[in-house]
Amino acid sequence: MRLSQIEIHFPDKENLFAQMDQKASIDNYFPEKEANILSKQESYNKHLFRPNTYLHKWWARRSGSTFRYILKQLVQDITLRDYYSSGGLEGVVVLDPMMGGGTTLHEAIRLGANVIGFDIDPIPVLQAKASLANIDPYDKVRAFDEFILRLREKNSSYYITHCPVCGATAEIQFTLYGIRKKYQGREVLVVDSFVIKEKSNGNDILLDHFYPDRKVEYEQKHWDVLDKEFAKKNKMNGKDFDLLDIPITERYTPILILGHCKAHGSFYKKPDNKDIDVIKRTKNVLKNCKIPDDNLFKIYAGPKSKDLVARNIVSYSQLFTPRQLLFLDTAKSLLETAPNRHKIWLALLLSTSLEFNSILCGYKGAEKRRPGAIRHVFSHHAYSFPYTALENNPLFYGNSSGTLERLFNSRILAASKWAQAPVERYKKNGMWAKTTLLNESDIGSECHTIDDFRNHKKMFFVRQNDSSNLPLPNSCVDFVVTDPPYYDSVQYSDLSHFFRCWLQWFLPHETNWNYLTDNSAVAASSKDNNKYCESLSNIWSECNRVLKRPHGRLIFTFHHWKPDDWAHLAISLQYP
Repeated sequence: MRLSQIEIHFPDKENLFAQMDQKASIDNYFPEKEANILSKQESYNKHLFRPNTYLHKWWARRSGSTFRYILKQLVQDITLRDYYSSGGLEGVVVLDPMMGGGTTLHEAIRLGANVIGFDIDPIPVLQAKASLANIDPYDKVRAFDEFILRLREKNSSYYITHCPVCGATAEIQFTLYGIRKKYQGREVLVVDSFVIKEKSNGNDILLDHFYPDRKVEYEQKHWDVLDKEFAKKNKMNGKDFDLLDIPITERYTPILILGHCKAHGSFYKKPDNKDIDVIKRTKNVLKNCKIPDDNLFKIYAGPKSKDLVARNIVSYSQLFTPRQLLFLDTAKSLLETAPNRHKIWLALLLSTSLEFNSILCGYKGAEKRRPGAIRHVFSHHAYSFPYTALENNPLFYGNSSGTLERLFNSRILAASKWAQAPVERYKKNGMWAKTTLLNESDIGSECHTIDDFRNHKKMFFVRQNDSSNLPLPNSCVDFVVTDPPYYDSVQYSDLSHFFRCWLQWFLPHETNWNYLTDNSAVAASSKDNNKYCESLSNIWSECNRVLKRPHGRLIFTFHHWKPDDWAHLAISLQYP
C-alpha cells in the first residue's frame, strides 16, 4: 500500500545538534567488545531480554542490545551515552523503513525519540502498534479474563476426557496422533518414537505400555505401528507412501491422550469410545461454523509453502483439526465484540497461538531436554511434518506451553510490565545481574500525522508502506536505523502467510491485506538478484532524501553467510 504524501512541519530543534559537525560519535567509535558480549548473551533468550518485542512470531529478529548501543552513539550529551543511562534522544526523529520485528522502534522510543516505522507486511505494523501502545497491563488482564472465560464456556466441553484411575471428568492437555502411511500394499501408522516420555529415573513411558502388540484400532480400522527409524531405513518419505487423496488432518489417527485429573494429576491413556464420540461431535458442530472458504486461505507455492502444496494441502485452514477450527471460530466471534483498544493485541495473541495449535506441531517425547513438550510449527524456520503430531488444548488451565493463558502471561502481561520499567543485564563478579532503568519505558503515544511530533517525545507513527516511496517530505528525519532483509536467507513473506490469512479474518479492516507481496525486498532465489538490489536501492534513495543534513545518518546491520549476498547489498548502495 502506498500512502499519499503527508504534509507536515517538523519543529526546529534549536541547539539540539548545534555542536554536531560533519562527524558523529558513531563515525569514530562503537563499543564493539561490550556490544558483542551483551548481544551474545541476549541471543540465547531474546524473548527474556526484550519481551515487549515478542508479542507475535517474526523471523530473524536482531538483538535489541546491539541497537541500543548503536542509538547511544547518536546521543549528543556525552554523559548520556553510557548503555545503562536513560534517555538521550528526546525529540529526535528516528526512522526504520523496514521495521520487521520493530527492534529499532522499541530501542529508540525507550531513549525518548519519536519514531517512524514502515513495513510492507501488515504483521510488523500490527505488532508495533500493539506493543508500543500505552495500555494499562491490568486493563489487559481484565479484557483477557473476560475473553478466555467466554471461550471456555463455549469450547471446554470439546477437550474433556475421563481419568483412567477414578473415572472422573478430566481435562485434555494434548492428544497425540500417528500418521497413516502406505507400506507394502497396506496402511500402517508411523510415530516419531515409541518413547512417549523419557524420565530421568529410567522409568520411561512407552507406547508399548498402551499397545503391547503395536497395533492400533480406531473406528473399525486396524494399523501396525512403526517408528521413524523404520521409516527412515525403508525410505518411506516419498509420495508413494503418503495418503495424498485425503485431507491432512485425516491422515493422522489419535493414539494417546495426555490428560489431567484434579485428584490423580497427569495421566496418559488410549482414546476410548467417549473420547471418539467427542471428536465426532466436534466435527458435526463444525459444519455449522463460519470458517472462510479456501479463497482467503489458499496456499500459493512459495519458497517454503511449496512443501505444503507438494503434499496436496491447498488451504491453510486444512492444517487445523476440527477442535482447533472450532476454537478459532468461537474466538473470531468473541473478538468482534471486544473493546477496540484491545482488539489488535487479542488478535495477535490468537494468531501467535497458531504455531502451537496446528496439526504440524510435533511432540518432544524422546528428548532429554524438555521431554513431552511441544515442537512448534516453525521450530526450524520452515514447515515440518511430524510423524507424531500433537493436538494442543489452547484452553488448558495448567502451565502448559502453547496455551492461550500462558501466551498471554508471557507475551502480553509480563511484556507490558517490563515495558513500564525495562530491565537490562550486566556482568557483576563474573555473573549476570539485572538492573531496572529508571525514567525509561518501552511505550509511547500513537500519532496519526507526524505533525503531532511537534514539541513531544516518545511518539510513534507506524504504517504499512512500500518504503521505495516514503510518504515523507525532504529532510525530516534525524537518523535512519534499520536491518534490511537477508536476501534469500529467511522467506518472511511466504512463511508469515500461515498467520496472515487468519489475522485478515480476525481484523479485516485494520490494514491493507491485499498488498503486493512481490514488492518485498526479499529474494526468493538467486534468480532475483536484480529485484533485491533494485528494491533496496530505491529504499536507500528515499532514506537519503528524507535525512537531515549535516547530522543525518543511515545506519544498518546485515547478516549473511554468503559473500555473494553481501555483494548484492553493496551494489544496492552504489546507486541511491
